[in-house]
Amino acid sequence: MLSAIFLIAALFAQAAAETPAGPAPAAAASVSSVVVRGQKSGMARDNEVVCHKEKVLGTLFPKEVCARRADLAERRQMDQEQTRAATSLRPYSATSH
Repeated sequence: MLSAIFLIAALFAQAAAETPAGPAPAAAASVSSVVVRGQKSGMARDNEVVCHKEKVLGTLFPKEVCARRADLAERRQMDQEQTRAATSLRPYSATSH
């Protein structure tokens, strides 16, 4: 870990030594075009289709499921609510025996 820090510091020092110290010439003052891509907006990210594999009860073969992120989030929330409801309606608990 410490050697990695020293290596990074050496690379920064080398890069700083290679840059000219004087004012930049007029030709080098022009700006090159750069495309910056940030994160997608919330709406665009929710509409993105993603695929993942899910285990299917009774088989060893996973099933590939493709859906929009918003649909997967809604399904996950409904599954969690159903699981909480089913576990809270138990007529007895393991500690009451």
